[in-house]
Amino acid sequence: MALLKPALVAAATALAVVMAAVVVPGSPAAEVAAPAAPPAPPASAVFHPVVREAAAETGNYAAEYTVYRPADPAAVRGRLPVVVFGNGACRHTSNDELLTVETLLAAHGFVVVAVGGFDEPALTENGSPEPKVITDAITWAERENGRRGSALWNRLDPRRIGVAGHSCGGIEALVAGADPRVKSVLSLDSGFFADGTLGYGRENLRKLHTPTLFVDGGPDDVAYANSGANYDLVTVPAVRATNPAAGHTGFVYGQRAGNPDPSVREEAVRVLTAWFDFTLNGNRTARGYFLGAGCGLCATPGWTVTSKNF
Repeated sequence: MALLKPALVAAATALAVVMAAVVVPGSPAAEVAAPAAPPAPPASAVFHPVVREAAAETGNYAAEYTVYRPADPAAVRGRLPVVVFGNGACRHTSNDELLTVETLLAAHGFVVVAVGGFDEPALTENGSPEPKVITDAITWAERENGRRGSALWNRLDPRRIGVAGHSCGGIEALVAGADPRVKSVLSLDSGFFADGTLGYGRENLRKLHTPTLFVDGGPDDVAYANSGANYDLVTVPAVRATNPAAGHTGFVYGQRAGNPDPSVREEAVRVLTAWFDFTLNGNRTARGYFLGAGCGLCATPGWTVTSKNF
């Protein structure tokens, strides 16, 4: 088990509400109802130390998995939402490409179940889409939530499950989005080809039943055309967010216009965090990051945002 600290460090302020009985002059003593608890802060404002660990007992599943989670699940308000993440190139063995992104997402209060083994860092693997690696990860999370002895026992909320994937892994996530257990989908530099290349065609978009976010890196992203066409075709509530400086891998590796720049990855993490905070947690501040004339991402230099069906 490895204890990681987020790349960004912030202090979260806790507000304590003191409840007291109030006596109204001239009447019998009466307890005044306490004010409603303050709304949860956006997930992007909260940071937790993160544990990265091998998923337990995955022999019966389509892949090995690596789990990124808050080190102290009890420190997170309520039960934890789950995000399953598929890799670029459909790497089903290695777990390295998205390590930083997945660590930071977990730091904001999510349990990330990532495709690929804990100690398999190789990036040379290239696979074909297998959506079962995503849906099996959901099944694994459900099992862990009910397994005594698990660090996640009764800590997960199986009603708040999102799926995401980069490039080929995004195709896996889009197919897995048809699963009724899924409540949110995120396609990162991805999308179905018009001719069904890689074995899955755009007819699968009709099976989506949840809000879906398409994120791409502009015309230099090989998935740019697919991302836009898929967004145009979906009938579910959807957002498309584009940053042309990122290309196909800038969000993952922290490159802006081909040059090292971690800030573009930080922006992408903010997008991922806000999306799942909005669609899984129902956070209104996170909703405003995507929707409305003054949306937060709309005002971020370099980004363009469109939405529909909300």
